[in-house]
Amino acid sequence: MNSKHSFNKKLTRLTILQAARELFVEKRYRNITVDEIARHAGVTKRTVYSHFPSKLALFVHVFDDYLEQLHLQLTKLIKKDLPLDKLLRELTDALFTFTKQNEKFMRLFWTMGSEEFDGHIPDELIRRIKMWNRAMVAEVTGVIEKPQNRDLLRNYDPELLYHLMSAINKGIFLHTNKSDRFKIATIDPDRLYTLMIELIERGLFGQMRDVTTMDDADKAKISKTAGT
Repeated sequence: MNSKHSFNKKLTRLTILQAARELFVEKRYRNITVDEIARHAGVTKRTVYSHFPSKLALFVHVFDDYLEQLHLQLTKLIKKDLPLDKLLRELTDALFTFTKQNEKFMRLFWTMGSEEFDGHIPDELIRRIKMWNRAMVAEVTGVIEKPQNRDLLRNYDPELLYHLMSAINKGIFLHTNKSDRFKIATIDPDRLYTLMIELIERGLFGQMRDVTTMDDADKAKISKTAGT
């Protein structure tokens, strides 16, 4: 009996979370009520509060779920111990694919403003977002900063590379949305992404391959130049 009760409790919690996810990515936070979440989940308002103390707690939990998923995907790739050029390509692919599959959440993440919270974004939400962001930055930059990899990317700041990857990914989706809305052009995000990867592979990844074929004397010259 206890086992069945525990299962039903977990199922109800997941149902409420799913209802909240669907509403939060479609409507502004301030326009959603706990009553609406309860109706969408097919439970009572009291049941919602028995699992989550507030609407904000639900919102933070939804953010946690999405960002944890992304963090886990990046971590799994890093553990594969691939050559750096292949790893950076797979990390970039993973970020793009995650964004495409969860585009509504990512747009909420990118464009969320304080007006949704009556002019003040809650500290708990800021803390959780910062926590996941720091974790992902640390995972990616940790790989780039390994001794065998720093020789390949000695002229680039690892954290800046991470943020560039994130910014380009964000730009692709925001730009294609703008094009659809204002009928400026018909642009497929996959085509923009493919072009970006081609340019990066010719530039950054191409440089990495060139460096691996240099002899020690050439590498020393590059190191000396970079230090001046």
